[in-house]
Amino acid sequence: MAASGVTSRPMRPYQRRRRGPVVVLVSVLAVVALVTWTTVLITSAGRSGTASCPTPAAGASGEVVEASSLDSTTPAAASTVKVRVLNGGGQRGQANLVAAQLGDLGFTEGAAPDNDPLFPNGDLECRGQIRFGANGASAAATLAIVLPCTELVRDSRADDAVDFAVGTAFSDVKPGRPARDVLDQLANPPADTSSAEGGTAGPPPPAVDPTTLQEARDASC
Repeated sequence: MAASGVTSRPMRPYQRRRRGPVVVLVSVLAVVALVTWTTVLITSAGRSGTASCPTPAAGASGEVVEASSLDSTTPAAASTVKVRVLNGGGQRGQANLVAAQLGDLGFTEGAAPDNDPLFPNGDLECRGQIRFGANGASAAATLAIVLPCTELVRDSRADDAVDFAVGTAFSDVKPGRPARDVLDQLANPPADTSSAEGGTAGPPPPAVDPTTLQEARDASC
């Protein structure tokens, strides 16, 4: 029988597609997504991530205000800030520890550390609260720089002293480099030399570099 004029091509063995490049691409995209979301979460953990504290059993102790409400307030030097540390988280000895750490940063002890009368059961379930009156806004502004992501409570006290109530989520006093720079600048403000030079007296130079101050206020928790 004569062979047909059609010649069949030799069969090639089945080749599986290489999946290596696809796996690598998916892995890279996963890493990029992870880094992106980590950055977002860290950023949101700044002042906008301040956790709300519960209402005390004894009733409202004042008005909770936004962290940005003190942005227009000039912070005071730490040595002039009188702080009383209260233990609202229930951990034994924490108020004394925090008071000592604030003292190391130059803050003045306004009163001996004590248990928080508003949360006697140690159930202040947040990082903590900074409580202050109208005359203590500058002091509160400084303390808020050192203790980011704490809730601000303005009450009716008449003096300039502030309270810091330590919550259950508080870990340690660890101000970042910008916050420490702000404390240093507040402790050593620039001298106003306009009068000494015979010039017209103008506004005094800012006690703190505005950029450094903003970086300190935007610090993450």
